[in-house]
Amino acid sequence: MSDQNDSEHAARLRRDALFSGASGKPLARLVGSLRTVEFAAGEVLCARNAAAKFLYLIESGELQLATPAGRVVALTDQRCGEEAASDMASYLCDVTAITPGRAIQIPREALAELAAADPSLRSRALLGLMGYVGGEPFLKPAASKRKPLLPLSPREIAGWTSVVIVPPAIYFLAGMAGLVVEAALFLAILSGTVLMWLFTLADEFIPPLIAIVAVLIVGLVPPDVALAGFSSRTLTTLLGVYALAAVIASSGLSYRFMLWLLIRLPDTPFWHQAALLLSGYILSPIMPSGNARLSLVLPFYKDMVEGLNLPAQSRAATALMAAAFSGTVLFSPMFLTSKSSNLMVFGMLPTQLQNQFQGAFWFVAAGVAALTVTAAHLLVTRLYFGAPTAGAPLPKPRLARQLALLGPMTGAEKAALIGFLFFLVGATTASLHQISPAWIAAFLLVGLLLLGLLSKQDFQQKIDWPMIFFLLSLDGLSRAITYLGLDTALAQGVGSAFDFVGGRMAVFIPVALAVTLMLRLVLPVTAGMVVAAVVLVPIAQAQFINPWVVVFLTAMFSDIWFMPYQSSQYLQVLGSGLGQYCRRAEFLLYNHWMNLARILAAYLSIPYWEWLGLV
Repeated sequence: MSDQNDSEHAARLRRDALFSGASGKPLARLVGSLRTVEFAAGEVLCARNAAAKFLYLIESGELQLATPAGRVVALTDQRCGEEAASDMASYLCDVTAITPGRAIQIPREALAELAAADPSLRSRALLGLMGYVGGEPFLKPAASKRKPLLPLSPREIAGWTSVVIVPPAIYFLAGMAGLVVEAALFLAILSGTVLMWLFTLADEFIPPLIAIVAVLIVGLVPPDVALAGFSSRTLTTLLGVYALAAVIASSGLSYRFMLWLLIRLPDTPFWHQAALLLSGYILSPIMPSGNARLSLVLPFYKDMVEGLNLPAQSRAATALMAAAFSGTVLFSPMFLTSKSSNLMVFGMLPTQLQNQFQGAFWFVAAGVAALTVTAAHLLVTRLYFGAPTAGAPLPKPRLARQLALLGPMTGAEKAALIGFLFFLVGATTASLHQISPAWIAAFLLVGLLLLGLLSKQDFQQKIDWPMIFFLLSLDGLSRAITYLGLDTALAQGVGSAFDFVGGRMAVFIPVALAVTLMLRLVLPVTAGMVVAAVVLVPIAQAQFINPWVVVFLTAMFSDIWFMPYQSSQYLQVLGSGLGQYCRRAEFLLYNHWMNLARILAAYLSIPYWEWLGLV
């Protein structure tokens, strides 16, 4: 035996089709485990049914492979013992040396470590074995995983140029406007974040993280303000709900429920869409997060699309996505507890109004708007995606057989159902037992982990960590705005500019719309609504307009979005991979119609609010 130079080993590995795709750290670790062996004529390197301990790369000499069917293959400058790189515990073929030679010996343990980094290695090894048996080389060299460095596109050049130029300009302009240094610096950082979103220079969750780090490095706000989202109840709520959604999907409960639902519902697209729409509506008053509601509805959407055999990118699949999405979003302004920003702004109302709107009266006052957006959704879906008439009849007998084949509910399904009911009942009755839904979600998460329903791998892969970091980073930026007093400064700066409203509700609505939309261009939903309410409530009070109407309008208008980065729910759909089922262009056009529906809902509510004595 003799050792070869590591660079020669690496070159030999790269020449072989089995390892041609390996590079970097996995290849370096593999080279450290190699050794050169010499064999004599007649020596058996691999014996059928013996433990597959090594794979050999032949450097010189001739070997002969005999398959179980008796086929004999001559091996020269190839490899043998691919079983060691696959899931096979023993060799399937005999390999014997015809002449003396030399080979690189690779232990099974090193191959298993490489397969952990490149799972396709096992399947490629089996393809190599199939080539010997079938007489045809099935294994082809793997494509290189290294991505070539591409020149920046015009959009990226414009984006990075803006990121370099605009923030310093905003800093100097803010200083000239009389803002303190801390506020000017924060506006500069925030402008860079928005520009990275606008030009899509990085994944959506990266810019707010960069902004949080920059704020902490400069020392604009204390860490307990900038990182407040990561220590808030929002984190436990999101973790618990995402974990529950993962268990509902992986246990098969969502598939079983969807089969049961499709069998019992009338076989029309209208009822299929209505089931998803109403699911989101039911969750709205008990879950103050649209992302959390969507995470529970999306598994049902996926199983419904597959159960109905809807083609990807079809109008029917897109209409179902519109129903699932709108079910979790449209009712966000309709309940006090449907949106975390509703609860935040609720404290701005006078005590008398807080007592009046704390219960069901919030939904009563929003009744016309709720009916309007629901009717608009049904109308736009019908006109844009086509009349909800079924094509081929749904094979309900086949669905019944599929449901019967599932058998009784498994332990995992029962646990997922109990967990869902536990959270649903606990969140609904929070006013009675005074336990926050965040703590209920935390108990649920601990229970799922202790019962083994959510493994370590599931915890890493099935929880949407980028979305969680995105939402919590936005929460930190929102708190920083309040800490620096930017919301108050904005309210004082524009307060006298709206005297033309004159107490007329029809004039105030476009003012509220314009203020909210302008803020939402640079701020997330929560911060956009809060800052808009801070600006508009004093203006409304000066115009003798009920402050609750202002809060409701900002809650509804803050859900209007045009760019993907403005909607964390839409980013959640794309991040989950379910965006492949629907036509994005048509879905975005549907969303623009629903934006107009929210404005219409505000105007149609004026006579109703007058009847209630609110305006």
